[in-house]
Amino acid sequence: MLDEIHEECGIAAVYIKGNSNSANKALFYLYRLLLNLQNRGQLSAGVTTHDPKRNQLLDTHKDLGHVNEVFRTSDKAKSFEIFKKYAGSKGIGHVRYATSGTEGKGVAQPFERHHGRKWKWFAFGFNGNLANYTELKRKLLSSGEIHLTYDNDTEIILHNITNILNEHKKRPDMAKVFGELAKKFDGCYNISYINAEGEIVVCRDPHGFRPLVYGFSDDKKVFMAASESNALLNCGIKKIKPLQPGYMVHIVNDKVRIRKFAESKKISHCMFEWVYFSNVSSVLDNKSVYITRTRLGKELAKLETEKVNAEDYVVVPVPDTAKASGDAYAFELGVPSREGIIRNRYVGRTFIEGSSRYDRVQSKYTALKRVLRGKKVLLTDDSIVRGATTKQLVRYLKEDGEAKEVHLRISCPPLRGPCFYGIDMSTISELLVPSFEGKPVSGNITKQTCAKIAKHLGADSLIYQSIEGLVKSIRMPSKKLCMACINGRYPTPCGKKLFKKAWEYHNKGSKKRVISGMC
Repeated sequence: MLDEIHEECGIAAVYIKGNSNSANKALFYLYRLLLNLQNRGQLSAGVTTHDPKRNQLLDTHKDLGHVNEVFRTSDKAKSFEIFKKYAGSKGIGHVRYATSGTEGKGVAQPFERHHGRKWKWFAFGFNGNLANYTELKRKLLSSGEIHLTYDNDTEIILHNITNILNEHKKRPDMAKVFGELAKKFDGCYNISYINAEGEIVVCRDPHGFRPLVYGFSDDKKVFMAASESNALLNCGIKKIKPLQPGYMVHIVNDKVRIRKFAESKKISHCMFEWVYFSNVSSVLDNKSVYITRTRLGKELAKLETEKVNAEDYVVVPVPDTAKASGDAYAFELGVPSREGIIRNRYVGRTFIEGSSRYDRVQSKYTALKRVLRGKKVLLTDDSIVRGATTKQLVRYLKEDGEAKEVHLRISCPPLRGPCFYGIDMSTISELLVPSFEGKPVSGNITKQTCAKIAKHLGADSLIYQSIEGLVKSIRMPSKKLCMACINGRYPTPCGKKLFKKAWEYHNKGSKKRVISGMC
């Protein structure tokens, strides 16, 4: 994706049973899981582990940066100290990208709450976004007894868990605790939770917006859960299952149980997980990400209007998430697929790159002139968000790459609305397509609108995937997919109201962010 957007985070949990040879290696597994979830969050990483033999029964290590930066792996001695200090047989982990609020170290997760009673001393990590955040915040502050330090929904969740636990005189059934949370929350929330007694909960919200999987080692002594299957697979877990919406993994007294904590009235799996967010090697709710993306390419090829041939045309997928769909699209049309632009993988975020978007494109990509010169380039990507970077890449391919023509081919239908469920898209005005359509649209984009957008971007033509092609590629009924950002049909009451408010702002020319909870 050129105009990169981000998923908020990824979660993980590890439990090692009894006195096995790996009994104190939970942190080692958590580290490996988080490395494989790095695509879901690159702002911060953290873990909380449990060890009944140390004074800090729960201990949390977290910081800003990539996983290897947080665990100081470039310094062997410091890294060894971290792994020694936070060793344990149980733990949870988190990687984060902020969709809102501050980006300081304090908002890195897991969040930990200390307490003298072990079952009230807990830590948790959170993947998602609460659409009714402002309403929940208002209720918490109304008593005048609670102070909120951070402007985010993770802190809201912490106080709600705390309040529910405080209503009990002895350790409550955690299925009931999370059932109470489900009654309060509108939105997306996958949570990994651990308390100082070593009790673990991993839950998936009743809509199932974000993926969550679990599995055991072959000898059944190691349990792992994570946001994506590739993380478990790369830790040696072979039999991986999706956790169903409204269910939780509950680990207590050396027993691992799958329990229902809330009714799931409507399944709403985020279609963007298959299109862009998830690792291409993952399997989400039994649907392969890679296979889905190849189908998206095949469906896109059916919409082609150019009279393509292998001599004049070349397909160039934008690295890296568009490669599977781009290659499949090229194969269906009998046109070569080439790496006409190479991503400069080690640039990272820098403060000394050029100030213009064109300079940043040149910093991020290298155009291969010998592939592009004189060719009609079919530039494939998974989506266009704001369009500004896409516009500069088209210019770059023509000016520096000397491409004869550039035709944009997008494997996802156009993005038309904000996401209130954990994706970094918060206003109508920051999206490209609504400014050309001028009103909420739920069907496929017209050829006339595509022509106007292509002209705006400097491209010779533009074709988007159809909504029908998207659903067919994922091979899941449309009623079980959240496609709100492309068709405006938000699956929760607060989401519907926020979308209406977002259009009110847009029509007034306001770029004001729609705050979750304005419903």
